[in-house]
Amino acid sequence: MPDIIICDDDKFMLGLSVEAALKCIEKENSRIVCATQDSAEVMLYIKKNPGDYLYFLDIDLGRAALNGVDVARLIKKQKPLSKIVFVTSHADMATDILKSGVEAFGFIEKTADRDKMLQAYRKYIRLVSQDAPGNAPADEPVVNLLIGIDEYLSLPVSQILYVDTDKAISHFVRYHTVDGSDLSVRDTIENVLQKLGDDFMKSHRSVIINKNYVVSVSNGMVNFAGGEQADCSFRLKNDVMKKCGVKKA
Repeated sequence: MPDIIICDDDKFMLGLSVEAALKCIEKENSRIVCATQDSAEVMLYIKKNPGDYLYFLDIDLGRAALNGVDVARLIKKQKPLSKIVFVTSHADMATDILKSGVEAFGFIEKTADRDKMLQAYRKYIRLVSQDAPGNAPADEPVVNLLIGIDEYLSLPVSQILYVDTDKAISHFVRYHTVDGSDLSVRDTIENVLQKLGDDFMKSHRSVIINKNYVVSVSNGMVNFAGGEQADCSFRLKNDVMKKCGVKKA
């Protein structure tokens, strides 16, 4: 689990972010190494202490010379695989960021609701923690996927983000993983649901989601911690929000 850097020009929101992050890393081998209102301080810290960090960056940093997107570009230039979560009071800015070409690990909408902030931070920190090398137990559950004649691929269940029907190939489903890859195999949604266990549920008649990675539900879509989305039917929306412990975005 990498150490954490937080930058927000609003002193109150910075305090909420630090409070939430600290609660989430109590049992993790991680710490907050830089929490500041100044983007220049972030750049100075990583210059003096190069490494891999999990960043929570405010998009709008007021009068600072560098805003959150500028900082993210510089970080990505030095460390392309850095995980950056943007924190914003303007949810519609997420689309603009994605269009800018800056790869975001995710987005958190600012709120004075401590429980909601804690929930959002917990999602991303858990996602990074589960993805960290050496954190997967030797006996971690896997699904064995037939990808050729007598050829199987063992996919760790914790790495499955969601599964949906493959619209391009009849009687096939696609496994979408946390790292952004996907794999199509011959199977049915009902059969897959029986294999995956209690961490999974349907969000649509043709979609199975991993409840651990869901951060919100909005506009007929389930939103995951890494920014991905999957279909959510109106009929199942309330059930998804209840079982995933999230609210409507």
